[in-house]
Amino acid sequence: MGKNLIFSIILLFSSNVSINAQNYVVNTGSASFKAKMPLNSYIGKSDDLQGTIDFKDGTMTFSVPVKSIKTDNEKRDGHMYELVKAEKNPNVVFDGKLIDDFNFEEKATQTLNVKGDFTLAGVTREITIPIELKLVSEGTIQLKASWSLLITDYNLERPSIMFIKVNDKHDLTVDALLEKK
Repeated sequence: MGKNLIFSIILLFSSNVSINAQNYVVNTGSASFKAKMPLNSYIGKSDDLQGTIDFKDGTMTFSVPVKSIKTDNEKRDGHMYELVKAEKNPNVVFDGKLIDDFNFEEKATQTLNVKGDFTLAGVTREITIPIELKLVSEGTIQLKASWSLLITDYNLERPSIMFIKVNDKHDLTVDALLEKK
């Protein structure tokens, strides 16, 4: 009886350590935005997403180098880099904390909220966004997130083409595969 109790305590402790000490890092991922204007829209995308989620302390950090974002138009990309002052502010960054817990036993997609600081063009604002997490295999999690922001909230002037301005609201998405480290 004593051996079984000791074995059970060791098993319980080791399973808690493995669940609580889980740090996941982006293996592959992309971040994109969609900008709209009357009669036109365009997408900027980067496949250089970097980030981590530490499920032990609930922290989450993601970043994208500004100059890795491409819109399939070099001239527009150059204007975008100038607008966000890419030389002075080389990264778009989200640094937050999970509000909800991720259940590693659940096989279905889980929607969690994360609250944190989103920094664009040197301006930081606190936001809360929903993220979808799914355990796709042992040690691998799929993350998807979508939200909108107003670029004027980040002190950015709305770009224009011949007096037609890009909408203030931009839609952002993140799609990443994270692996346990």
